Amino acid sequence: MNYDNTNTGVLFKADPKKKKNENSPDYIGSINVEGKEWTLFGRLKKSKANKSFVRLSVTPPKPKPETKFDAEFDDDLQFLP
Repeated sequence: MNYDNTNTGVLFKADPKKKKNENSPDYIGSINVEGKEWTLFGRLKKSKANKSFVRLSVTPPKPKPETKFDAEFDDDLQFLP
């Protein structure tokens, strides 16, 4: 049975030692939206009423970089028998 993770996501607690400043995410993960993987960030915040919440942000999927092999691959290459 294959697992379908379409339209689901996950967040993991970020390593506090790697936080560069107060705007660095407290949680990092990914979310799949209609088959595309997005990077998901969560930051712990306090409202004006002093209630805790998690502010979420996403970054769009990055296109896969073309590798040197892909760029040099020739579909017209023919092999001799």
